[in-house]
Amino acid sequence: MTSAAAPPRREQLLEAAAHLFADRGFHAVGIDDIGAAAGISGPGVYRHFRSKAALLEALCDRAMTRMLEGARGISAAHDDPHRALEALVDLHVSFAVEQRALIGVWVREARALSDDVRRSLRKRMRAYEQPWHQVLGRLRDDLDAAEVAVVTGSTLAMLNGTAFTSPAVEPERLEVLLRRMALAALLSRRTPARRG
Repeated sequence: MTSAAAPPRREQLLEAAAHLFADRGFHAVGIDDIGAAAGISGPGVYRHFRSKAALLEALCDRAMTRMLEGARGISAAHDDPHRALEALVDLHVSFAVEQRALIGVWVREARALSDDVRRSLRKRMRAYEQPWHQVLGRLRDDLDAAEVAVVTGSTLAMLNGTAFTSPAVEPERLEVLLRRMALAALLSRRTPARRG
């Protein structure tokens, strides 16, 4: 079921859980906390999700589905690798800024999921990174495949890290800064000169 077709209460619960898990951590949040934040009793949550872990799984699945579908769409829509890379960066930056809580939950709380769910999410994450590797490989002939993977993974980790920084910068300005930083990290070929 897509988020657009999901019942409003389910959406409220997912939103509440994302913020609570991001602020306090998965284990410190109870079902009653999630219900209260969404305006229902704790036991009412079970009409929508079988457990707190199921809520976490739905949040991680939502993040991965949105990003994977976006990356695949970009890959199919752009022949020019530079434009494709810019679109991939824009996708990830937009998500990191607009969905800070969800990114935070994804990065920090995925370890609370079952082994099977974690394996599935890791597999989908590798699929998400594939369009990045393909595009960057075309732009960076100075890197081999393993180096492309390192540069990509490190850049994505940097962007995801914004979930854990204070949002002192307005979202529009933050997007500009993150986009510039990501493209510089991905495309930089020069090693900075050593000082002194």
